[in-house]
Amino acid sequence: MVIYAYLTFPDLLLDAQGISHHDECIAIHHQGQIMQCSNKAVSAGVMPGMTLSMALTLCPKLLTQTYQPDAERRLLHRLALWAYQYSHQVAIWNKGLCIEVSKSKFLFGDLSALTQTLKQASMSQHFRIRLAFGYSPEMAALFVKEGLRPKEHAFEKTVSRLSIDVADIPAEQIKRLKNMGFRTIGDYFSAPSRARQARIHQNTFLYFNAVAGRHQTPLTWFTPPPVFHQSLEFLRGLESVDMLRFPIHRLTQDASHWLKQRLCTTSHMRWEITLEDRQIEHLPIVLNSPVNDASALADPTWIRLEQLQPRSPMTGIRLHIQQVHQSSPPKQDLFVKAHDTDRDQLIDRLTARLGSECIKTPCRQQDPRPEYANQLDTRATVYPLPHLPPRPIWLLHPPEALGTSPENAGHRLLQGPERIESGWWDFEPACRRYWIGLFQQQRISWIYQDQHSKSWWLAGWFT
Repeated sequence: MVIYAYLTFPDLLLDAQGISHHDECIAIHHQGQIMQCSNKAVSAGVMPGMTLSMALTLCPKLLTQTYQPDAERRLLHRLALWAYQYSHQVAIWNKGLCIEVSKSKFLFGDLSALTQTLKQASMSQHFRIRLAFGYSPEMAALFVKEGLRPKEHAFEKTVSRLSIDVADIPAEQIKRLKNMGFRTIGDYFSAPSRARQARIHQNTFLYFNAVAGRHQTPLTWFTPPPVFHQSLEFLRGLESVDMLRFPIHRLTQDASHWLKQRLCTTSHMRWEITLEDRQIEHLPIVLNSPVNDASALADPTWIRLEQLQPRSPMTGIRLHIQQVHQSSPPKQDLFVKAHDTDRDQLIDRLTARLGSECIKTPCRQQDPRPEYANQLDTRATVYPLPHLPPRPIWLLHPPEALGTSPENAGHRLLQGPERIESGWWDFEPACRRYWIGLFQQQRISWIYQDQHSKSWWLAGWFT
């Protein structure tokens, strides 16, 4: 049978605020009633369901925040993106996540191993979860509500022993079922199906069938968005850039998950930092090569942010990724050792620290004159070049004079000549004949004769 995992997040509304609430007395309220509060607030006597005025009386230092449905929705979508790495069927359902895990067992082991995997992954993301498994989302939700996590073979027996009071149906329906003599869900299913269907509401009948795994509730499966737009808002304005370390780590981790799930990489990011005076600082980052690793995204970002001096406290941060490239998994070679330093990431860090104008690349130019054929440029422009004779790796600048005869200077001509006549367009014309020579029976040289002055020059060395 199909097995579902249902995940709830005890600190969902607090986590949606985008700050650490473990050391704060903070509560989320809606229409004058407390919906969720931190552990420190609970220690002070504040409880969910309490009125806001009573909570402030018990804890005068209580920080209160209005319930924000949009922030809750964004966080649930971020959590669904995180859960997508464990199953391709994830649904946002009943203020939590429903995951179809029947096939995930082949990748992550049995339900106990999958539970440990999900718990460890959630701890690394700094949020708490409660989860259970069942033959339907409703069955798993009841197990989570009662704090149960039975084995797969005990799903039906555990459901039958649950009290009818735990059913997620209106109170008048529960009262009616108890008046009919049903005390447990097992008592309910012991009655004939036709009699039950005739005497109770249709929605209640379908709900209990779903709890027993006999009816499948249609779910809307989550799909990763085509572009990455994710933000975090702060309860208090952040005074220093150092306080952005955790938000940047969190957003780059989510971006890395999104890229890897789509088998994509990116070389363009755009950060937006919202200030308290409603101004927005834009921070575009261009990487040397497309990547999808969280550290490769975070390191250049942090180096650039260290140079930022915000004019007022920061109240939010957003990451945009629109340009992506398809990627293939890296090929592993048994005999090739991994390098400690990645060249592309090193260039990204240097670019972020020094600026793109300070990073230059050797480029081949469409100029036959050797002294102008290779230049350092900020743009690695590649031109189609004709097939050329061998060129030395070491060019002398300026060339060394050899007089009127290369033999007198110790050079014996071996191969040539190669005629180069160019430069008429920039008023530095060159008319030369190049030869490959042997210097004192030891080194291979590259020499030329200027056709105007008939003098010989040493242009470079092959060895």
